[in-house]
Amino acid sequence: MASGEWSDADVGGLPSIVVAAHELKAPLALIRQLTLLLDDLGDEDKADYLRKQIVQTSDQALQLANDLANVGNLSPTLFPLEPVNPLSVCRQIALEMKPMTSLYNRQISWPKINRPNDGKLILANRKLLERILINFLHNAMKYTEQDTKIAVKMMQYQDKVRISVRDFGPMMSLREYRQLLNEMEMRKTVRTRPESSGLGIYVANQFARAMCGQIGLIRHRDGLTFYVDLPISHQMSLL
Repeated sequence: MASGEWSDADVGGLPSIVVAAHELKAPLALIRQLTLLLDDLGDEDKADYLRKQIVQTSDQALQLANDLANVGNLSPTLFPLEPVNPLSVCRQIALEMKPMTSLYNRQISWPKINRPNDGKLILANRKLLERILINFLHNAMKYTEQDTKIAVKMMQYQDKVRISVRDFGPMMSLREYRQLLNEMEMRKTVRTRPESSGLGIYVANQFARAMCGQIGLIRHRDGLTFYVDLPISHQMSLL
C-alpha cells in the first residue's frame, strides 16, 4: 500500500484501524482516570459513583469491540432473520439502559401501543436491532441537553416499521448534515458531530443492511433524529 493511511476500502468496507482506535481510546482513558481518582477519595458515596462509571464505560468499550467483530461476519447463519416484536425489544432496552440513564441523569420516553395497527412484528434479528437502538441512544445521550427527554418512537408506513431516537442537542449545520447523509450512503464511518469518530452509527448502518433495512436521520433546529426502517413480518400481528 503506497499511502501510509488506511481507508474503509482497505479493509473490505470495515472502518480503518485509526478510527477504531480513536473510538476505543476515549473510554479506556476515562477508565484509567476514574480508577486513579478512586485512590484519592475518602467519600464512599463518591467512590461508589465512580465505580459505577468504570463498569458502564468498560461495558461500552467491550460491546463496541464485539460490534466491530460482528460487522466483519454478518452471516445469516449467525444472525438469522425472524419475526421480532419491536415493542418487546424497546422494553428490554429500557431495562438495560436504566443504570446508565440514572448515572448520567438522562430521561428516555418509550413508545406505547396507541392503535391496534401499532403492534406489528418486524422481520429482523433481535440482537442486531438491540445494538442499533443502543448505539442510537448512546449517541443521543452524548449530545442531548440537560433537562430534556430523549424520545424513542415507533411508526408504521407502507410495509415497514420505523423506530426512531430523537436527541435535543445543538443544531447541525446544513453542510455537516449533507456530509453525514453521504457518509451513510457510502457505508463509511458516520461522524455525527465534529468530535465524533462515527463508529457507533457505522455499526448501526451495517447491522440494518444485514436485515434488509436502512438507517437515516432527520435534522432539527435542536438536535437530530436517527431512525431504522425494517420490513414488517406478515406472519402475524401483535394483539
